[in-house]
Amino acid sequence: MMQRNNHTNVTDKNLDRLADFLADELMKPSISDQIPDGAHLFHGAYNDLALTNANLDLASEVLLGMVLGYVELAPLAMLFERAPGSYTVVDLSDAANKQRAEAFLDLFRRDSQRSAVDRISELLLTEF
Repeated sequence: MMQRNNHTNVTDKNLDRLADFLADELMKPSISDQIPDGAHLFHGAYNDLALTNANLDLASEVLLGMVLGYVELAPLAMLFERAPGSYTVVDLSDAANKQRAEAFLDLFRRDSQRSAVDRISELLLTEF
């Protein structure tokens, strides 16, 4: 039950931070034009390292989902609050991150295939 409560807490914090950002942007637009259209948007904050890390973990999961094809391809961006009401857009769509994820999946795929071939060969040898 701890995981569920933690997930709910992160979601609530994200919604609160997003509401604050949108209210600020409506009053005085500052950086909303720097957020790529259709981006998966994550929040980070100078005063909440736990939330920032949880959202970086979530961004990694989304990147993996994009590489595997079950999450729509889109830019990844973090809306980082440097100080109260002061935001920076951080591009998390680093090509190197995507290449590392793809390389890991390729290695995993090859190792899994090699392991399966070895097991099948062993089975075939023991039957005869």
